[in-house]
Amino acid sequence: MQKWPLLAILLALLVGATFSVAQQQSSNQAMPTGKAFLKKAAEINLGEVELGKLAEQKGNDPAVKDFGKRMVADHTKAEQELQPLAKQEGVTLPTQPGPAVTTLNQKLSSVSGAEFDQMYMDHMLSGHKGAINTFENEIENGQNPAIKSYAEKVLPVIQDHIRIAEDVGGKMGLAGQQGLDDSYKAITASAKPE
Repeated sequence: MQKWPLLAILLALLVGATFSVAQQQSSNQAMPTGKAFLKKAAEINLGEVELGKLAEQKGNDPAVKDFGKRMVADHTKAEQELQPLAKQEGVTLPTQPGPAVTTLNQKLSSVSGAEFDQMYMDHMLSGHKGAINTFENEIENGQNPAIKSYAEKVLPVIQDHIRIAEDVGGKMGLAGQQGLDDSYKAITASAKPE
């Protein structure tokens, strides 16, 4: 008789795991690939540059200011590398970050000191999680080798950003891996921007 409860538990676990995989595949399919990915990557780059400049100006903690400076440098470089690829693919890239960054910029502009630092670093943790997912999706599901190559080159830099954001956030008392589904994504990043 004890076989039935064990079998029921195993069946429930199997159904749950299957649902989770299907849900992940479905969410990956909804993410942009190819030319749509190029536009999303540009939005990410432009947003990080804009918010990084704000952190350089308004950051209270020197580590937050340094992190903002790093965001400006790395995402400016990533955007410069994206431009010729987009031109080659016939894609017109956005010239401004998306509306979510505009809203966040307004919120960040209205606070200062430690409150600014915390709000900015909270966004860096969760925002880079989304960026990692976007770039990984292109690598896994994209069909264009040149676009996939760009994603493969930039992904380690973004992974490094979230690792640094975790370090800075941890020193500020924020949750160390906030926004991450898979903590290894931040910890294993080893590439440094050129």
